[in-house]
Amino acid sequence: LRVSRHRKEYCKRVAYCVIHSNDVVAYEDLNVKGMIKNRHLAKSISDVAWSTFRHWLEYFGTKYGKLTIAVAPHNTSQNCSNCGNKVMKSLSTRTHICPSCGYTEDRDVNAARNILKKALSTVGQTESLKLGEIEPLLMLEKSCIGKFDL
Repeated sequence: LRVSRHRKEYCKRVAYCVIHSNDVVAYEDLNVKGMIKNRHLAKSISDVAWSTFRHWLEYFGTKYGKLTIAVAPHNTSQNCSNCGNKVMKSLSTRTHICPSCGYTEDRDVNAARNILKKALSTVGQTESLKLGEIEPLLMLEKSCIGKFDL
């Protein structure tokens, strides 16, 4: 019970920090229930409380008038965020290298750019995304998490 309370409080605090630091928060609409059916991943996924975190993101987003957008996760890490070309890679490949346009980036940054593009397109906005706009968001995420270590 104590671990459960700590996990909930941790999710709540990090979600609060993320919402207060951004006007728009985009994230993948992951099928958590389906993912925990995989016996190899179930404990890890349950331990990080993705559904609880998403709940708090949406709650604080609504409460403070911030836009939270869940996007389909399909190909967010496979598509090149620069040219849109599909670049197949295994989960162990940590760097995205596009053979079409030569764009090279960390796999997670590339996926974050794709998630943001999908989110903005759902609300009718398009925007040029520069590398410098995504990296601070990833650093913010790490700083929010670091503030609330249990």
